[in-house]
Amino acid sequence: MSFPLTDELDVVVAGVPYGFQGEFSDGRWLTDRHIARIEACSPGIRLEHPSVYDLNDGYLVERKPHAVLVECTGTEASWESLPAILFQSGFRQLLSPELRLVQSCSAGIEQIAGLIPDGVTLCNASGVHAPAIAESVIAAILAQAKLLHQRRIEQRSRNWTQLPARELAGTTMCVLGTGHIGTAIGSLAQALGIHTIGVRRNPLPAEGFDTTVGPDGLDDALSRADYLVIACPLTADTRGLIDADRFAKLPTGAYLVNVSRGAVVDEAAMIDAFETGRLGGGFLDCHVHEPLPDDSPLWDMPGVDISPHDSHASNLLGDRQVDLFCRNLERLIRGEPLINVVDTKAGY
Repeated sequence: MSFPLTDELDVVVAGVPYGFQGEFSDGRWLTDRHIARIEACSPGIRLEHPSVYDLNDGYLVERKPHAVLVECTGTEASWESLPAILFQSGFRQLLSPELRLVQSCSAGIEQIAGLIPDGVTLCNASGVHAPAIAESVIAAILAQAKLLHQRRIEQRSRNWTQLPARELAGTTMCVLGTGHIGTAIGSLAQALGIHTIGVRRNPLPAEGFDTTVGPDGLDDALSRADYLVIACPLTADTRGLIDADRFAKLPTGAYLVNVSRGAVVDEAAMIDAFETGRLGGGFLDCHVHEPLPDDSPLWDMPGVDISPHDSHASNLLGDRQVDLFCRNLERLIRGEPLINVVDTKAGY
């Protein structure tokens, strides 16, 4: 559906992007520059930016929107720990026959995929978080290779101790998922001389990877991986994909990174792999239960770095969210194909 420039296009922005680094105490986050950018997409745009707290309490928007930018990430169990997230109840009241575009601020769309009516296009934020996540992954790997945590301990003890650090060049990284995040990770890894193997549904060549394989090549790729990076969507096919059998195929001492969803991994098998030394360390940005329970053994696991699902945090996040939304608004107005359209059946 296209909107001639003479028509009015009602737009709602609701929910603060998870990881946004700016002011949003009143449940609103758009800056004057963001608002001007959105309104510049068409003379007919009428923008409403209600407080997400009001929406979650039942506030009704002034006009049923044609397009919305929303942040509905997380699970219901984790909502209390996520600031300014639009709950499903708040999202439902934005739905109407007029709605044509739902733009998510997250790459994962599990919470709203089943709520999207026929005739409405759901787009995710794939690519918006990729640069920051890739930097976080490489930072964690470098910290482990250069023994930065141990060096900090030695420094605090005033020990002048040389440590056996190693280089990353010549090592092998297996990345599950070759979307925007996976390719950003692969590209940075290649720049450090790491051999990169990408695992994807279709084993066609992909940017950032020396080799790509399909699902049937996963086990062989794992057997060669010094680093296993999980960057694929959580779907019926990937839930529990990395289980005890898969961990057993990794070289002893391999390093695990998960910047996807916790449920892609069998958590019990992962904990066992850490405890037995099959895994030599890890960077876990996502977890089966979020926040990570206080009694989880992962908190005190040697060599494991825990982060609260914020590897994507960036001072540029808000600008990138608005830019992607505006590009899709402009395409909607012109009747052109949208960016990052989600296949709700596939889950991404």
